[in-house]
Amino acid sequence: MDDWLRVNQFIEFVQNNNVQVNDIVYLYTTSPVQRIEYKLIVDKINIPYEFGIDDSEYSLMPGLQDTFKDKLLCRFKLIKRVVDSDLHLSVLREHGLKSSMQSPFKVSGALLDHIENSFK
Repeated sequence: MDDWLRVNQFIEFVQNNNVQVNDIVYLYTTSPVQRIEYKLIVDKINIPYEFGIDDSEYSLMPGLQDTFKDKLLCRFKLIKRVVDSDLHLSVLREHGLKSSMQSPFKVSGALLDHIENSFK
C-alpha cells in the first residue's frame, strides 16, 4: 500500500461505510507498525468494481480482488503521510480510543484533536 500511495497519491477500498465525498479518513497500519499513518480525503464514492483501478500488481493477496466484484468502491486521495509515535495504538488509547481499529468508525473529541495535531 505504501508503494501504491507514493506513486499514485490515491487508493480505492470497498465502500462499506456511509462515507461522503470530502470526508476526512485516517488510515491505520496494522502490526507490527500499529499506528495511524495516512490522512486521506474521500474523492469519489459508489464506483462500480469494474470501473475501479487495477492495483493487483501491488497486492499481497493475489486474487482477493475477485471477491469484491459485486461491491462498490470509494476512492481516497492522499493528503499527508506522517510517521509519528504519537499516533501509535497505545498513545491513541491514552487519548480516548476505545475501538480495536479493526473496522471503520467515527473519531471525535480529544482523540480527534490529538490526531489532527499530529498531522499539522
